[in-house]
Amino acid sequence: MPKKRLIYIHVGLSSFVKKDIEILQETFELSIHEFDLTHKKRLPFTLIKQKVMLLRRLRKSDGVVVQFAGYQSYLPTRLARLFNRKCMLILGGTDTVSFPSLQYGSFNKKYLGYATRKSLERASLLIPVSDTLIEYDYTYSDDDFPKQGYKFHAPSVKTPVQTVFNGYSSDKWFIGASKEPNSFITIAADLGTRFGMKLKGIDLIIEIAEKLPACTFYIVGGNKLNVNLPSNVFPIGNMPHDQLPKFIADKQFYLQLSMSEGFPNALCEGMLSGCVPIVSNVGAMPMIVGDTGHVLLRKNSELLLSLIEFAQKSYTPEDAQAPRKRIIAEYSLTRRTSELTELITKHISL
Repeated sequence: MPKKRLIYIHVGLSSFVKKDIEILQETFELSIHEFDLTHKKRLPFTLIKQKVMLLRRLRKSDGVVVQFAGYQSYLPTRLARLFNRKCMLILGGTDTVSFPSLQYGSFNKKYLGYATRKSLERASLLIPVSDTLIEYDYTYSDDDFPKQGYKFHAPSVKTPVQTVFNGYSSDKWFIGASKEPNSFITIAADLGTRFGMKLKGIDLIIEIAEKLPACTFYIVGGNKLNVNLPSNVFPIGNMPHDQLPKFIADKQFYLQLSMSEGFPNALCEGMLSGCVPIVSNVGAMPMIVGDTGHVLLRKNSELLLSLIEFAQKSYTPEDAQAPRKRIIAEYSLTRRTSELTELITKHISL
């Protein structure tokens, strides 16, 4: 029996995009297309190029999968309806939120917000990586909306939705033979942008670092920061993904103090490396961590300081095992593979 054909659209070959491509290629015949958002001035030409591709390929395809809602999903959701094809959107985080204080999120921008909302309305199925991308009470900070999620920002959306968590393979991630005492690591992209430092909670790390002179803080991606850093904060350039396991393996704690997250890959990979997680009360992170780490309930440097001091005092070498076991048990790549392929197979057959 021939494989069903899918058009798969993404905005860049990040690690999770590559992972989903590998998952889907096992079951479907994929036609993979990148929607280039690198140069915003070229957006009209990118849309024209995408429209030509869709007009050529939609009739021969059984459906379309788009990684994230936005400009890249505007035409696919519209044309898929025209050609009576299913169009499924995988939602990741940015496409479901608005943070005016940071000027961040798809719904914080007029035209992108419109394209995102219309895409969500016209899609045949929404596949968020966390229930919090649908709607949840946001209590971490009072600077923005009391709720986040696409249902709050776009209540007109009635599209069917089913959550499929991200999934991880434990094979290349390992716990180091010894852990550097009082070491903390965070991995963050976009730290050179206008919103990056506050979005990823780096401002909090800088604020408390001088009060914790015995601690060492490593920020991967921190070389883009244009601020004075305390002497115990070490900015490091972005690392190739295959070099990260060795670097993370000997760290004690993983910090993810973001203002907004969907289902962060770096956090889960840090947990697979035996790092005790310390996370903000945002998105799926409290659920991911469970009872294997610590949650900062409010954005407050004094609360963070107390939380870190408690984490240090209560730490034992055996604590490295629980985070890894939780990711393997609850958020395996095998689970995402089976749930995602079964969902898409069923949906395009409706």
